[in-house]
Formats: sequence, structure tokens, C-alpha cells
Amino acid sequence: MSITKRDLNLPDEPLRLKIKGLAEEARYKFSKKGIVDIFEILEDVAFFIRKPLDIYDISGFTTYFNNEFVVFLNSSFTLGHERFTAAHELYHILYNDDLLKKEKLLINDNVYRDGDEKTNIFASEFLMPEDYVKDLFYKLVNTNKDKVEVRHVVRLNSTLKVSYKAMLKRLIQLDLCDISLYERLSTYGTLDKKEELREITKTEGYDISLIIPSNVSYVSKEYLEIAKQNYENGKISYGKITELLSFINETPDNYGYSEPDDNVKQI
Repeated sequence: MSITKRDLNLPDEPLRLKIKGLAEEARYKFSKKGIVDIFEILEDVAFFIRKPLDIYDISGFTTYFNNEFVVFLNSSFTLGHERFTAAHELYHILYNDDLLKKEKLLINDNVYRDGDEKTNIFASEFLMPEDYVKDLFYKLVNTNKDKVEVRHVVRLNSTLKVSYKAMLKRLIQLDLCDISLYERLSTYGTLDKKEELREITKTEGYDISLIIPSNVSYVSKEYLEIAKQNYENGKISYGKITELLSFINETPDNYGYSEPDDNVKQI
């Protein structure tokens, strides 16, 4: 039995076009401010945290705390997956803000598998704009849809900074890749073929950062500035600034702070 677009959780066209409009509005809104990268956008609209977790059931979550949106991303996933989750969370902030303020916390498990439909459509449309995908396809691939190979998908996912599998599904959705190729091509997005995908990516001249876990520890610049100001103003101790910086794998030495040798009372 052949698979269908519905089997791949691809939406019906009317819904896709509706969400596409929202994604275009959002991109335009942030591009006017000179912000185009999804992580920089989240930094602009929320207190933004990236941290590796030992679990893979949670890709990320958004919460509302002290009158501020907080977005957490699990950086144990590949960078491409993480960026998709980031766009997923952006939808919540832009279009589910009232719900967030009421419920306080929206947790997303594996967004590719279990996330609600509108947020996933938004993430796809935001990170892989239809017109740009088509332009890139004819520029970097330019083959019949039944002739698409792994290397072609790699050229596009590397350029658009998304995961291999998300890119493959997008090509099928836009009728640039025949759906009959999905089962064969999608195996390269599995753990069993991760080494082969990395080699193909390098052979095509791209780095593999998108298809390996980033394991980044990052907190919004606001966090760092508050910690530094509190230390410099004597509100927290050297031990406390050390503890706060360790959360993002930094040390006081990185910021020119030396451990005091006097006997000043520590907070």
C-alpha cells in the first residue's frame, strides 16, 4: 500500500495556506527589526534558554512567568530539530499568548510526532518559505521529482538550516519530490544511517552541525547581564556568580572576575 501525504502528517492545503499567511506576517514583522534567525527572534520576544537534558521526551516548552515569556529548548536534539522546535514555540508566543498567560506552561514532547498541527505547519512555513524553497530547488537541484536523491535533500536542508527529514517532507508537500521516494530517502534521517548522512553532507561541502546534537548551554543575555550587575554591585558573592555562570558553562574568569582573598562577608 502506497503512503499518502496524510500518512506523513502533512496538512490539507486550505489549512496550510492559512498558516502560511501567518508565517509570512511573522517573518516580515521581525525582518523589519533586522532579525531573521529563529534563535535571535526568540531572544527578542522571550527569556530564552537552551540546555541539554538527559531525556528525549521533551523537545522544549514555553511558559509565562513574572510577566515574561520563557522558552526552553532541549539541546540534546540535533540543531535542525532544535530550530524546528524554536519556530514551534514562536507560534505559541505569537498566537497562543492568552492561553499561555492562563495556563502558564505549554510543554511540547517530540514536536515532529505529537505536536499540535498548526504549530508544526507554522514552523515548516516559517523556516522553509514556499517560494524560497522552490527557488533553491531549481538552483541547487533542478531535477525531476522522481529523481530526487539524498544529496539533493542535503543541499537544501543545509542551506535552510533545518533537519534532513523536515526538508524531505517539505519537498514532498510542495510536489518537488515524489512521495513514492519517501520510504527510501527517509531512512537517511534515522539513527541507523546517521553516519552515512554525515558523510554525504561533508561530501556535498557542508558542515554537519545541523544533524548532530548541539548540546549547547545558553541563557538570554539578560540573565548574564543581571548576574554580572548583581556581582559588581556587591549584591551576590563570588560563589553565587560562579554558580550562576556554571549554568551556561562559563566561569568568573571569563569576565575578568577573580576570587577575592579578603574576609568580606559572602551573600
